[in-house]
Amino acid sequence: VTTVLKGIQDYLGKNVNVAYEKGCEIVNRGWPDTEIISSPLNQQEQRDIGKAVERARLSDVIVAVLGEDDKTVGESLSRTSLELPGRQQQLLEALYATGKPVVLVLINGQPLTINWANQYIPAILEAWFPGHSGGKAIAEALFGDYNPGGKLSMTFPKSIGQIEYNFPFKPGS
Repeated sequence: VTTVLKGIQDYLGKNVNVAYEKGCEIVNRGWPDTEIISSPLNQQEQRDIGKAVERARLSDVIVAVLGEDDKTVGESLSRTSLELPGRQQQLLEALYATGKPVVLVLINGQPLTINWANQYIPAILEAWFPGHSGGKAIAEALFGDYNPGGKLSMTFPKSIGQIEYNFPFKPGS
């Protein structure tokens, strides 16, 4: 599997320093309950986001790769929110606060409510779950070898309140 990090490193070669810091896990301890009742960042989460921010301050551009994984989206994995899971929103906002240019790459299996990112992040690349060569394809899109254009086959809602109830019923009942 070619990760986004590996895809960017391979694309740029050894003459460019590509720095990496994880920042946070996809989900935090206590998730999915923390989707309903938020809790403050614990000390480890603060340290991890702090490390990512310090690394970002030394960089020219920030590529924030955020989203979901197979444990947060899929068959029988209902969620109470379509926000970025875990502490990813806090990480994104902290990276943005550095004043450095931020590119958001979304790795996800469903539309997310990315209202804050849509308002403040100038470049968002929706990669969905890109497959085993996804890192290479994402790097090619980020650096202009591929222009990902077109229309999405689904709508990104502003809130979960925009999603229709769908349940079995008999017509006319």
